[in-house]
Amino acid sequence: MSGGTSLANLAPIKPKTPNDALTDREAASSSPTDGHPAKSASKKKVALGTQIAKQIIKGGKKGAAAGPGEFKLDELDEAVLRSRLNTLEAELVEYKAKCSRHKQENEWYRAEIESCQRDTAEYILYLESKKSEKQSAIDSLIDGSKKDFDAFLENKKAKELQNQTEIQTLRAQIAEMEEKIDQKQLEVNGLSDVMSHRAKHEADIARLQREMQESERLHRNEIQELERTLLEERIKVQKETDAKIKEMESAAHEKAHGYLTHHIATINNENERLSANLRHLIIKTQQLLAQKEGLQNQNMQLTRDSTVRKDIINMRLQKIAASESTRQRGRERKRRAECEVRKTALEAVARVAERSAQQADQRPMSTSTMLRLPGPERRGIAEITFNSSALGGEGTLASLTIEDGDLDWSDEEDDQYL
Repeated sequence: MSGGTSLANLAPIKPKTPNDALTDREAASSSPTDGHPAKSASKKKVALGTQIAKQIIKGGKKGAAAGPGEFKLDELDEAVLRSRLNTLEAELVEYKAKCSRHKQENEWYRAEIESCQRDTAEYILYLESKKSEKQSAIDSLIDGSKKDFDAFLENKKAKELQNQTEIQTLRAQIAEMEEKIDQKQLEVNGLSDVMSHRAKHEADIARLQREMQESERLHRNEIQELERTLLEERIKVQKETDAKIKEMESAAHEKAHGYLTHHIATINNENERLSANLRHLIIKTQQLLAQKEGLQNQNMQLTRDSTVRKDIINMRLQKIAASESTRQRGRERKRRAECEVRKTALEAVARVAERSAQQADQRPMSTSTMLRLPGPERRGIAEITFNSSALGGEGTLASLTIEDGDLDWSDEEDDQYL
């Protein structure tokens, strides 16, 4: 490098504002999709040329002493420019990383909000499933949470619209400044002798630089204030959301604990009642089993008694039949004996009557009844003859022969006949 200068004499690198980082990000994101790498390189060259021109105009003549943060014309070689370009690219990468980190933080906050909403919905569903009679209280909590969330969304949308409006305004101002810079750059490029016109345009350039610096400072302060406000709003909303979620969790836990305690008490009472019923049924079942066993024993005893009774009855019937047979045989013997006695008596009476009739053959009778023994050719024990006249033999009215069967009767038959 000529003049014995070093990289310490280069202009200091200004920290980029979030708006500059946004512009760089838009340029970086749009360049790969445009498909014109030459156009992007041209823009970089124009920006670098603008900065070099500013330094040239501000730096003075060749060989003059350079101020702090400035460099001379003879220092503008390829190595310095490449080092400067590498520094700018490193800053661009750093700002892209910051932008990505902030974007991830924003996504994390959104995910946390969605998670809080899902947790709130899950707690609401849990409370609805556990106790339907408390639906009105839960609905009021849901309505309050929804209203608060709607108010938060409205405030967020309003803040976003306000921030968008301010960003658009700042972008318009930046575009206007860049347009002025481009115009100045065109004027600088159009001048053939830059050094001769340096004094003429030095005041304007200094004024423009001061305006740009002041504008950048104001924009940076505004953006920082907006970021701080947005962060405070996020923190406030997060705290309110956390407090409300904790409150809802506490209320849900208390209600769930109360419902669970009541349910457990109900189940315990029901278990005690069922246990008492079970004990009663067990006792009753035991009593019924004992009664069944007693009835079975009684049935077996009655069966045995019935068998014994039948055996006794059969034995008695056999004895009665045997006794009746014995009595019948005795009655037959007695009947035959009585029949023989009657037969003997009747024969005796018939003999006596026949002798009496023979002795009284000479007495006249109008009618006569004769009792005599039958002849050898006739059957029977005795004969009774009814005549109209005993002497004249005028005629027999009737004749009756008494056989053995006529004398065969018993006293029981006489009683039955009588």
